Amino acid sequence: MKKMLLMIINPRSGRNKLNDDLLEATNIFGVHGYGITVLNTTKSGDATEYAREFGENYDIIVCRGGDGTFCEMLNGIMELKKKPKVGFIPAGTTNDIANTLGLPTKPRKAAQLIVKESALPNDIGRFNGRYFTYVASFGAFTECAYAAPQKLKNRIGRLAYFYEAAKEIKDIHPVPMRVTVDDKTLEGDFVFGSISNSYTVGKIIHLSEKEVCLNDGKFEVFLAGNPGSARAWADTLTSVVKKDFDERYIHLLKGSHIEIEVLDGSKLPWTLDGEYGGDDGKVVIDVINKAFDMFRPPLLNEMESSETADVR
Repeated sequence: MKKMLLMIINPRSGRNKLNDDLLEATNIFGVHGYGITVLNTTKSGDATEYAREFGENYDIIVCRGGDGTFCEMLNGIMELKKKPKVGFIPAGTTNDIANTLGLPTKPRKAAQLIVKESALPNDIGRFNGRYFTYVASFGAFTECAYAAPQKLKNRIGRLAYFYEAAKEIKDIHPVPMRVTVDDKTLEGDFVFGSISNSYTVGKIIHLSEKEVCLNDGKFEVFLAGNPGSARAWADTLTSVVKKDFDERYIHLLKGSHIEIEVLDGSKLPWTLDGEYGGDDGKVVIDVINKAFDMFRPPLLNEMESSETADVR
C-alpha cells in the first residue's frame, strides 16, 4: 500500500519561496513511494488546524517553514490519538531546531534525509496547556523575536532581531521571581530565562552537546540574574558567548516540571519557539517524554547510549 505524506508549507517563512528546489523535494518523496498532498498556510494557526484535521490520514507530516510553523504543526499533531511521523524542511530565519537536529536547510537534502533516516523519539514541552518544541523564554531580548517584522527578517535575516534588541536594551528591568525546577527552588531578580530542548537559543546561548538530550524527559533551564553595572553586563555576556557561564549571575538547571511565578504581581511576556506566547504572571511547564517521532540523525548522546547498549 502506498504511504501517504502531507506537506504543510508556510510560503512566507524566511527568504525561501516555493521554488524548483522544493519541487525537487516533492519528487524525491514521490520516487520513494509516497502519495503527496501539499497545503499552504495563509495565516497563523493554519498549520495546527491542518495537522489536527487531516493528520490521522497520513503516515508522515512534513513541515516546510520556520521554527514557529513547526511548533504550530506539532500542536495539532499532539491532539491526535494516532500520531503520524514528522519531517522538517527548514525555511526560517534562525533555524534553531535545524541547528540542534543537524537538518539541512536545502529542501532537496532535507527530503533525502527524511526518506533515509529512521524516525527517532523526541520530547515536547507543555506551557500552560500549549505545546512548544524547543524553547519558552522571557525577559531581555525575547520580545524582539516576535516584534521584528517578517518582511525585515526576510530582507536582512538575523540582523532583524539585533535591530529590535538594540531598541530594547534601555528598557531592561529585573523581575522578582520564584522558579521551581523539580524539587529545587530559586528566588531572585532575573532579566532573562529560557526553558529549552536545544543546543542553541537564538544562536546566542549555546549549550553543551553532551548536556542536551532530545528524549530524556528533561529540558534545560537557563536563568540570568541582573548583572547591574556595565562591566558586569559585559563579563556576563562574554561568559555566555564562551559557554563558560558566570555563576554569579547565570543558573543552569535541568528538569521535567518547572513552575515560574512573578512575585510583584505583574505579567511577563513570553515567546514560544520564537513566536509570541502571551503575558503570564505564573506558568507551569511540563516535559512530555518521547511525545512524537521525527526523521533526524541521532545526536551525540543517543549514539553514545547505543554504543553502551551494544557493549552490554
